[in-house]
Amino acid sequence: MLSLKHRFWLFIATFHLTVAALHAAHLEEWFDEKPWLLKQLTAYGDFTGTGNIFSFFAPHVGNEIAVVYTLADGKHQEVTRLEGPNTESNRRIQTIYNFFSIEEAQPLLAKSCAAYMLRQHPTSNMVRVTVIDKKIPDMAAFRAGSQPRWEPFLVKDFRVTR
Repeated sequence: MLSLKHRFWLFIATFHLTVAALHAAHLEEWFDEKPWLLKQLTAYGDFTGTGNIFSFFAPHVGNEIAVVYTLADGKHQEVTRLEGPNTESNRRIQTIYNFFSIEEAQPLLAKSCAAYMLRQHPTSNMVRVTVIDKKIPDMAAFRAGSQPRWEPFLVKDFRVTR
């Protein structure tokens, strides 16, 4: 027979795993309006990490975002990307780039990236930030012959003002 303490911890573990499974099953997409209980489960998921929906198991693969910088000094121009030999740093940069998918964040992120690149290249007086989205077709479209393609969706120019 399980003691009260063991039953309590078993209940907590079962609840936690159930919330994780519900979020993985895209629970929030089941309802048009969030009922009170769903709001509580969402808050619990946000605070504990069980709110991840684990979309990498989904049948649709998310798009990939890349950023290309064109630096110019009036005479020369250079096209570059912000990446280096450290894989972890590149992952963190890619995580920041993924926020370009939030439309409200795009102007601020572009300005921040441009300022960083201009600090790294002090001889440049202009930078063009080009954000490119790799559109990946779903499996049905891929089987029908559709291929992944890169499409720029944000191009912003920034100049040094002195």
